[in-house]
Amino acid sequence: MKINDNIKPYGLFSTIVVTVVGVGIFSYPREMTEAVGNDGWIVTLVAGFFSLLLLYLIYEIEKLNDFSSFTDIVVNNFGKLIGFFILISFSIYMTLNMSIQMRVFVEVIKMYLLEKTPTEFLIAVTILAGAYVVRFGTNNLVRFNELAFFIMFIPAIFMLLVVTKGADFTNVLPMFQNKPIDYFTAIYSSFISFSGFEIAYLILPLYKNKDKGKRPLLKAIIFITFFYIIITVFCIAVFSREQVKHIIWPTITMITSIDLPGAFVERWEGVVMTLWILFYFATLINFYYFTSDIVKDIFNFQDTRISLAIVMPFIYMIALYPRNITEIYNINTTVTRWFIMGNLIVLPIILLIISRVKYRNKKEHIRK
Repeated sequence: MKINDNIKPYGLFSTIVVTVVGVGIFSYPREMTEAVGNDGWIVTLVAGFFSLLLLYLIYEIEKLNDFSSFTDIVVNNFGKLIGFFILISFSIYMTLNMSIQMRVFVEVIKMYLLEKTPTEFLIAVTILAGAYVVRFGTNNLVRFNELAFFIMFIPAIFMLLVVTKGADFTNVLPMFQNKPIDYFTAIYSSFISFSGFEIAYLILPLYKNKDKGKRPLLKAIIFITFFYIIITVFCIAVFSREQVKHIIWPTITMITSIDLPGAFVERWEGVVMTLWILFYFATLINFYYFTSDIVKDIFNFQDTRISLAIVMPFIYMIALYPRNITEIYNINTTVTRWFIMGNLIVLPIILLIISRVKYRNKKEHIRK
């Protein structure tokens, strides 16, 4: 990936945010409420802190390895053979992640917009649309992220302000009514919703002011954390804890419940579906490009477009595999979570240790 390192702070910030905040935000309040009731916002703070620590680990790994590409870092630190399997595992994780989210995305589209349209057709069209954007390269990908951030979050924040009219924020009380084990389980579930920050492996080598890369990363995690907290608190304030537990996508239900007499928007479902498409599509194209870039480097392809075509059928087959929403979430809570544990937690820790050792040995060798 030989291009100029001209990505600016806002490009790095927006790329992290739009990659992390996918369609999971629409079911996140239910997941947190089921796990720890009113204390979902506390769990989110802790998960956000851990995500920031791991994001800083990624920054340190990049810094110790002269901001090389992710593929080069893995191969240089683990060797070609072990590095090959690690990169394959990482590619499988990202393909699985975006495929499962794609199926959720398609199921909601069918429920609210295109009830009679075949699932196979919707998945195929979504993949092709993502491939079309991704094929133009990293610079255009970051520009899309910069634009998508405003289109996604300005309407979302406006609608959240509107729903405060009928909200009762005393619903978030009482707090700390759960067992300690429940909090630990919920923290891990919340952390999974922060997956996507690993896109920093792709963007940091292209960042213009590499020595000042921590600040945009910090801002991105703070924004994501508080956005998750606001969504969770608002859903409980509007519906109550018990109701949120029984709504599959409480964020969608909350926004569609908006009733403004005389407002220029009559059916909020259309607005919600527009946001739904943007939230997923931003996650899709970033994961899709990163996966294709890794596959290109693994097999020494000359062009990312070749790897795009190779990854495409795998996304399609995995997205089509679950039979219903229940099976989708079962796969997400079993298979996907193990890949997240390995690739988002274990891998950066091991990489940092190896990189530090090699860096110290290199400095000692230079001194001698």
